[in-house]
Amino acid sequence: MLKIYKYFQIAIERKASDLHLKAGSPPVIRVGGRLIPLAEPPLAYQEMPNLFLPLMDVKSQTDLKQTFEANFMAKYKNRWRVRVCIYMQRGCLSGAFRFIPLDIPSIDNLGLPPILKEIALKPRGLFLVTGPANSGKTHTLASIVNEINRSTSRHVLTIEDPIEFVYKEKKSIFTQREIGVTSSSYQSALMNALREDPDVILVGEMRDVETIEMVLTAAETGHLVFSTLHTVGAVQTIDRIVNMFPGHRHDEIRTQLSMSLIGLISQILLPCIHKKERAMAYELMILNSAMRNMIRERKSNQLKSALMLARKEGCTTLKDSLGEILKDERVDPKLVSNIMKEIVE
Repeated sequence: MLKIYKYFQIAIERKASDLHLKAGSPPVIRVGGRLIPLAEPPLAYQEMPNLFLPLMDVKSQTDLKQTFEANFMAKYKNRWRVRVCIYMQRGCLSGAFRFIPLDIPSIDNLGLPPILKEIALKPRGLFLVTGPANSGKTHTLASIVNEINRSTSRHVLTIEDPIEFVYKEKKSIFTQREIGVTSSSYQSALMNALREDPDVILVGEMRDVETIEMVLTAAETGHLVFSTLHTVGAVQTIDRIVNMFPGHRHDEIRTQLSMSLIGLISQILLPCIHKKERAMAYELMILNSAMRNMIRERKSNQLKSALMLARKEGCTTLKDSLGEILKDERVDPKLVSNIMKEIVE
């Protein structure tokens, strides 16, 4: 058995989401959002290559030599997929590992709003899942795609870097492409995606202008498209997308967004008082005609008010969601209060 599997096993038994290994420090796991050092001796500089290299294929070893980092997926005991990032720091190898269960969570299991099941049934349009790093965006996307697989017969194309959840076909069929392995880039994969007869396209991340542009085009051409962005809040997400383009294109992008965007969920994870769990707070925007006009007419600053007025249509503000968390006492009230103070509605 590989020595690194010992640390994988400890992390999984402790219900950790992540494992960090670096020379000069003991292994560290993240449980419920908190970093916890393991009661193990510090890792030695000379043992790091022996820990990591057995996990790596020729391509990932080449990536490490050429770019000083490598990202790939590994399997552990046929029950877990592990997202691996091996990188150089201070002259030696270090690693970060994210544990992903083979069983795909449902919308209900994650405690997500039931209206996302209706989003999964939409025939076309763009739906975004946003939030900071380590906020559960991948799990939310997977739960929506799993709902599609459970309830409709469609061709679902996923484009990811790397592939995280692997879907077992139920009613839908799946094509899963991985950047750097089965496609050279998001742009290349999206350019060819429209020729592969998909009904649903999942793009792991909108990293640049070209990818955003092609995502908008795919949604406009009659596909249901899902993707992620590292923003918090509906207003910030709209403004971030528009501002990534040069000024002379802002009106064009606003028009495209107003026509193709179905909605978005922006989420954050908060550490619970029970240390092994985290609670999700979210802002959910399902676009109506008033919101579309605001986006098109450069009035995105009015979206907060529109969200509050659209509560009966399923919309939720981040402040509403934090208020519900505060009621059930899962999270330190001081933490929730501090976050609520930062929110301007």
